[in-house]
Amino acid sequence: MAIKSILTSQTDFTGEFPVSEKTVALWRFNEASPDSNNMLTDDSGHNRNFFVSGWSGTSANLLSGRLGRFFRQNIINPTSEKTHLVTTNDGSFFSDLGEKIVVGGWINPTTYSVGQTYIPIFNTRQGPGQPIFYVSLFQGRLRLMLYNASGSLIYDQTETPTITLKNNGWYFIASIIEVNNKRVQNLLCDRSDGAVWQSPVRTFTGDLNQSCIADIVMGMHANTYYYAGGFDDWFYEKDSLLTMEDLISYFKSSILANGGDSAADVDALADPGSVMLKATSGVYAQSGQLFTIAAACSLAGTGRVSVTSEYTAGITAISLVETSTSDDLSSWTEWQAVGASGELQSPNREYIRYRITLSTQDTSKTPKLLEIQLHDIPKPPYERLGFARPVVLDTNGAWEAVLENAFDIIVTSEVNGADILEFKLPFHDSKREALDNEKQVQIVNDVYRIRTITDEKSSDGRVVTQVYAEAAFYDLSFSAEKEPMEFVAETPEVPMRYALLGTGWSLGNVTVSTKRTWQSTEKNALSILRAIQNIHGGDLIFDSANRLVHLLTFSGTDSGALFCYRKNMKSIQRVVDTRSLITRLYAYGKGGMTFASINGNKEYVEDYSYSSEVRVGTLDASSFSNPYQLLEFANMRLAQYAKPRVSYVLSAMDLSVLTGYEHEAWKLGDIVTVDDKDLNLSVKTRVVRRQYNLQEPWKTVLELSTTLRELGDSSAGWDKAADILSSTDVLDRQELKDLVPFNHLRNSRADDGLTYWLSSGFTVDPNNGVSGTASFKAEGVLGMTKSLSQTVYPASRKSYTFSAQIASENLQKGPNGQVGIEVVIEYEDGSTETRFIDLF
Repeated sequence: MAIKSILTSQTDFTGEFPVSEKTVALWRFNEASPDSNNMLTDDSGHNRNFFVSGWSGTSANLLSGRLGRFFRQNIINPTSEKTHLVTTNDGSFFSDLGEKIVVGGWINPTTYSVGQTYIPIFNTRQGPGQPIFYVSLFQGRLRLMLYNASGSLIYDQTETPTITLKNNGWYFIASIIEVNNKRVQNLLCDRSDGAVWQSPVRTFTGDLNQSCIADIVMGMHANTYYYAGGFDDWFYEKDSLLTMEDLISYFKSSILANGGDSAADVDALADPGSVMLKATSGVYAQSGQLFTIAAACSLAGTGRVSVTSEYTAGITAISLVETSTSDDLSSWTEWQAVGASGELQSPNREYIRYRITLSTQDTSKTPKLLEIQLHDIPKPPYERLGFARPVVLDTNGAWEAVLENAFDIIVTSEVNGADILEFKLPFHDSKREALDNEKQVQIVNDVYRIRTITDEKSSDGRVVTQVYAEAAFYDLSFSAEKEPMEFVAETPEVPMRYALLGTGWSLGNVTVSTKRTWQSTEKNALSILRAIQNIHGGDLIFDSANRLVHLLTFSGTDSGALFCYRKNMKSIQRVVDTRSLITRLYAYGKGGMTFASINGNKEYVEDYSYSSEVRVGTLDASSFSNPYQLLEFANMRLAQYAKPRVSYVLSAMDLSVLTGYEHEAWKLGDIVTVDDKDLNLSVKTRVVRRQYNLQEPWKTVLELSTTLRELGDSSAGWDKAADILSSTDVLDRQELKDLVPFNHLRNSRADDGLTYWLSSGFTVDPNNGVSGTASFKAEGVLGMTKSLSQTVYPASRKSYTFSAQIASENLQKGPNGQVGIEVVIEYEDGSTETRFIDLF
């Protein structure tokens, strides 16, 4: 998969003119005011700042506009205000001009500037020394003058464009001067209607003054003529690569964007390189729409849009991504939302633009858009695994070579496990040179990266190249190091987005909805994703072609495929294994913690459903600090250990590659039926591992499991047991001794009934207490929330401990049920933070 285009810079979101390595100076005028020396910043980074002559006591101002702020001058009386801009030439402005110089920017003229005869715009005639060029308006029309080293005029042309300048209109103007080819062309564009006018290509004689040391002056000439109106995003390039087509494309694309528009509810200027909701007096807008510039589209295959953002789950979001496409940057298709996995729905055209909706439920917080990528997904040369061949991809993700002569092509894949490709190629094959380490190889829709290449000569003199490649998602193990992160009662989407941030991969479909509280200490993205699957359950699916990661409750289907001897099954092996059979299981958590206190004083659980023999095992669960979770975990594990392990390995043919047998298709994770009368076997089972022989599909090896438990189901024992709560501990005696308690909770033992407490559904049990005679009690009701709360005002401390003695009886949670302690922390600045501590 190739990345077709990326939008990530400030100019991509605002439409401002971009800086290039050829930029000599660029003035955006985004400051609220000049600095203490009346200087305005050069945004090219070359420190060629403008001095504002006539700032104080005049109408000069920096106002909010469409591209951030813009500079406005001489609105009241140009001849008396005399405001203008000057940047001092350090001697390098016009040296080494190269083949081409380009100057241009936005103007916002007043009636005065449109109606007067001579209005200076971009001027080098003020000295010192001789000028090189002079951009001005003559009776409201664009005029360009060029000079040689002696100061003689070698070109003077006033244009007569089809666009008429009007008071308070915004216009983009530019001049391209080809130094050695001695050609000139001018451009005038009207923001109000998108009109574009370009002059004919004109020529001049003589040589430009390349020894010019004159300063650049904007809006004044000879202390007599002054410009009245606004300037924005003015630039000057030498040895420029810009063409007239580039400038027109910039204009047509720029007028689409609104990230710098003062009237928009989004802001792409406050934090360069990102887009947020606009804040007014510290309060963010509830929602806002960003319109971007146009980007390249023109896809070879299908398109997918991925958006990188920062957000707070359930509070802030990038709530909608829409696209529109065009062939000419003028006529655009209707806006269409992308698919659930970012699939491009708009027609394939030369250009694409985006409309991104940002939203928040809390106006003190904002989402942050960081990047938009358009991926070009080539159509695979093969549609099915059977008889497919490896396709080597180039650095752009395009096909480089189809390895028709590859053999022994084996793809080995596991549910929630490995995914590798191995094949061989004759060493003297003409396409051998296309193979290299770290290059990508495509098999149908899956992408692999070559890790090892082995050239081997056998005893018969035959030389063969052996290739080992890993699925593209293995690269996630090399991601930037991830900091430890705590997730409190979160669904898997939140940690998955954290894991994928900055990797170039995006979150796909997530059907697992369990909430978990845990701390991630893994260092790379792939390890975190594996931990998420382990904790939340489900099937982790990597879509390498689209660079998406899905977490599905169950990834397969009941395919209806039948494996039967003499039909499509060559051999079968059934293994029943009791070597690890256990009927009594001890489990030990943190610091040797057991669940004996809640399990009838037994430190073990038992299951004699298969065997009455006592067979003892021990489970190390040192990450558990909650006895309830430890007990659930032990019961779940014992359910596996107390029965024989049954597995099936069969050699079978994929009949779906044959015409008329398409209905026999199956894939990894599917449920299939295995039938063998000789073994008295007829069972529905799941494909959990496959070794697929692409060249000879009849030699495919499958590993099957009869355990069809859907791990992502919230009712599964593993889901409940895997919720490891780092913030909830059972204190041992030494830890209790180390505590120096000062209890901020009043009436914490229910000695005075519900005094100091706000109760909703809780009562006091006067006869069953631990440290006293009473306790608080609630009987759960499905679909109802019951709570007991108290507000405390503790002294200033670095940390606090919440401790409680808890007991439960026949506790069952609903689909979205939670049992625990919610702590709302209010800070001195008035902000709040909520943490939930799961207890069950």
